[in-house]
Amino acid sequence: MSIENITEKILDEANNIAESSLYNANSRSLEIINEAKAQGATIIAEASNQSDIEADTLKKRKVSAGELQARKMLLNSKQEAIKKSFEAALEKLKSMPEDKYISFLANEIKRIPNYNGEILLNERDKNLIGEKLIKAVNEKATGNKLVLSSKTIKASGGFVLINGDIEINSTFETMLSSVMDELTSEVANALFK
Repeated sequence: MSIENITEKILDEANNIAESSLYNANSRSLEIINEAKAQGATIIAEASNQSDIEADTLKKRKVSAGELQARKMLLNSKQEAIKKSFEAALEKLKSMPEDKYISFLANEIKRIPNYNGEILLNERDKNLIGEKLIKAVNEKATGNKLVLSSKTIKASGGFVLINGDIEINSTFETMLSSVMDELTSEVANALFK
């Protein structure tokens, strides 16, 4: 599974989450604005002895405060939808079928120049696919050889490659984090057109 596929899955999942989040945020925003308008109207009625200018100013403040609160809620909903999109992408990565997962990791390793050294996996992956992954990477290697480390990492998936003092972190969390900044605006555009 390539980064492009991951990106596409992130965007698809983001669209689904966004529709629900935006509907709820927009509905609540309208409620807040209507409540603010109603409060403003009540204040105007109660302040009938005051000048029209004071009542109008108070109404504008209430409406403005309601609109500000609505914008904050909408922004929070958008941020939550984006966060859920990336969480959904991480879940899809973690639930890949074994053969695709091994192929994905092997391709990521082969993209690293001179990928000699030790591969560290999380404990589950080490036990389930560790040797298969090493075999998949080493069988067509010309000079590059990897070994499976006896150590494990704390990650939901992916690997860490250690070669002497050099450590290459390709855990799922690191991969998503590295593309999150550049993809966040794309995800937001896809979600909130």
